[in-house]
Amino acid sequence: MPNLTNILLIEDNPGDVRLIQEYLKDAGLGEFRLHHGETLASGRKLLYQENIDIILLDLHVPDSMGFTTFEKLYEEFPDYPFIVLTGMQDSSLGIRAVKKGAQDFLNKNEIEGKLLGHSINYAIQRQQLLRRLEMAQRMAKIGNWDLQLKTNDLNCSRMVYDIFEKGPGFEFKTLADYIQAIHPEDQREIARQFQQAYQSASLIQANHRIVLPSGGLKHLILRGEPEKDANGKLVSLVGTIQDITESKQVEELKKEKELATASAKLRQDFLARTSHEIRTPLNPILLLTNMLLSSELNQQQKEHIETIKNAGETLLAVVNDILDLAKIEAGKIVFSSHNFNLRQIFRSIEDIMELNAREKNLELIFEIGKTVPENIIGDTVRLTQIFLNLIGNAIKFTHKGYIRVSARNIHQADGKAVLEFKVKDTGIGIPKSKLNEIFEGFKQLDVDTNRRYGGTGLGLTIVQQLVKLQGGEISVESEIGEGSCFTFSLEFEVSQAESPVYQEEVNVDYSEVEGLEILLVEDNPLNQLVTKKLLSDWKISCDIANNGREAIEVLKRRDYDLVFMDLQMPEMNGIEATKVIREQMPSPIKEVPIVALTANAFTGTDDECLKVGMNDYVSKPIQMNNLYSKIIQHARPRSADLADNNESNAKPVEPSLTASTNFTNGHNGNGSHHPNGNNANNGTIITDFQDPVINLDYLKEISGGDTGIISKTIEKFLETTPDILDQMDDHLAQGDHHSLGRAAHKLKSSVAFMGIDAIKETILEIERITKTGQGVEELATHVKKVRVVLEQGYGELKLALQSF
Repeated sequence: MPNLTNILLIEDNPGDVRLIQEYLKDAGLGEFRLHHGETLASGRKLLYQENIDIILLDLHVPDSMGFTTFEKLYEEFPDYPFIVLTGMQDSSLGIRAVKKGAQDFLNKNEIEGKLLGHSINYAIQRQQLLRRLEMAQRMAKIGNWDLQLKTNDLNCSRMVYDIFEKGPGFEFKTLADYIQAIHPEDQREIARQFQQAYQSASLIQANHRIVLPSGGLKHLILRGEPEKDANGKLVSLVGTIQDITESKQVEELKKEKELATASAKLRQDFLARTSHEIRTPLNPILLLTNMLLSSELNQQQKEHIETIKNAGETLLAVVNDILDLAKIEAGKIVFSSHNFNLRQIFRSIEDIMELNAREKNLELIFEIGKTVPENIIGDTVRLTQIFLNLIGNAIKFTHKGYIRVSARNIHQADGKAVLEFKVKDTGIGIPKSKLNEIFEGFKQLDVDTNRRYGGTGLGLTIVQQLVKLQGGEISVESEIGEGSCFTFSLEFEVSQAESPVYQEEVNVDYSEVEGLEILLVEDNPLNQLVTKKLLSDWKISCDIANNGREAIEVLKRRDYDLVFMDLQMPEMNGIEATKVIREQMPSPIKEVPIVALTANAFTGTDDECLKVGMNDYVSKPIQMNNLYSKIIQHARPRSADLADNNESNAKPVEPSLTASTNFTNGHNGNGSHHPNGNNANNGTIITDFQDPVINLDYLKEISGGDTGIISKTIEKFLETTPDILDQMDDHLAQGDHHSLGRAAHKLKSSVAFMGIDAIKETILEIERITKTGQGVEELATHVKKVRVVLEQGYGELKLALQSF
């Protein structure tokens, strides 16, 4: 209660006014002040002028009569506590006023001091509680309601109407009014829930929408529960209505974010798998072309091999562009800081791009302002990548003239310098209408440009992102036929230390690695062959393990200077194998340097490799100089004592890794198979393959006719294929269709190398059936057909091997 209670009495009868004044003295209110108005109008005026705490209202005054008197004043001043004063015959009006919002009603003929004081105290306290409740409801965006089943009267709090954005004077008188106000598509469900509550006195909980006067939508949740009288009879339903629009929006945003995250993950996984599938075959293609170009070739052969190399390098550039952009979008780009000399970086870039410019008779010019610091600190790799993209782009679209690359110092203070770089060309130029789109992914000037110049349209997008991620900005100015100028600025720390001295590229002396012993862990036969051939050319001893599990067994018996470990292999992958080596094997085996071989250059593979204890990684396709540098960097030195010990104690590699097997173990030479190794004609496949089933043209093509590579590839096929066929038979007999499909998949690439097209579709069909489970009854026929054809091919390959 306030220290001073200001009471407004609206009453036109002087006698009643005097009585109430006397009653108030005995009401025990403490200090109070009575404000009196004889009419509704004078009362309204006092409400605006004075700080009133409670209103005592007679319903019959000169300017208003009956219940309308309360309605008019309450609609204008709903936040005040009202006590309605009635006569004996007007008690129904008092009850009606309380239902509408009054705190109490008193019969003037029964008023006395204590009753009046109690009513005033109660009204003020109840109004305060209602204000707190209303505040809480407003914060929670929740209103309350009750529905009298006998009369079908619906009473709603002010907050309900605020939720519906209805102004003063509007009300839902019945349930039908409420249902009519909600979204048409939700009306049937809400009506059904109320009907069910009527019939079984059950709880109500339902979401529905409303259409606002502005045309917008809100999402509400309606809750209700039954209320019974002393006899257990259902008399009313009471409940709440809450605006859950914001939480619904948050929930939808969360779902959208989860969907976007899942989509991004899906795309990253797809890119990772795609990059692996593309880069893996590119590895032997590019290595073999480089090896062939270093051999004696006639002019036509050299031109053909150079065409293959250019096509492979173009494909690799496309893959790298896509992966770079994906890395940037995934937030996996990490910038490093190195001390470097910009003049040396420009000289290195000039060496890389000069040949490309010279081929088009373009002049490549590099200029550095006099105030550019001698030594700065930044990420040389990313800076070089930016320039290579911009200069390469300029060379691509310039047919005559020059490309000028410049750097100048535009601001230097507090040990930092902002350098502005420009790459200007005299090329075809960019239309003004396209300048805003030029940095968008997969954009080129037009279809004709894409057809003539190729590329992904990602180079400039990557450049822009790399510049922005380092806090810089990039822009372009261009005129059609006048060329383009790309300008970007970056901030660098100024270094007082000297940068490493630039050295001209020299021929590599491979004698430094002679005599090293390396274990190559790789499951792809062609990659095994090419990599081993390359290492052999450097006079490096190379053993091969087909997966991580075999590598662990080999390492138990021999010591190696270095392990090249492929990441994606059957049985045990490279990550798992490295964990076992580092965590479970004794010294010095556990310390052997391990360099990952990965065709997956996207999803944080490099971090994962280093995390499990690998020393480094080499991305496929492998570049010879890169491979050599990793060997020089990581191969551990071998002491004379260790070398002698290895010569005397080294155990040979298990026969399963090196020895050839044949088809006679459990099989006859006539195309039939019996589990016990006996000849059995039942169930055999009679084939018409009287003509040769092998075709070595593809193998000869990819090997450049190198008979050493061809013979070793055939030997590897003859060694591994019988085991795979036995596995397929075993998996078929055991009903292990998943393993059967994996074995068929493993056989597929080997069959392609040998040109055995007769069973290519059969193997694909085995894979399809084992994946879908449809046509399982045909598996036995397909597996037998594969064996029959391969047994014939096996004999043909043994004969062919004699000619190499």
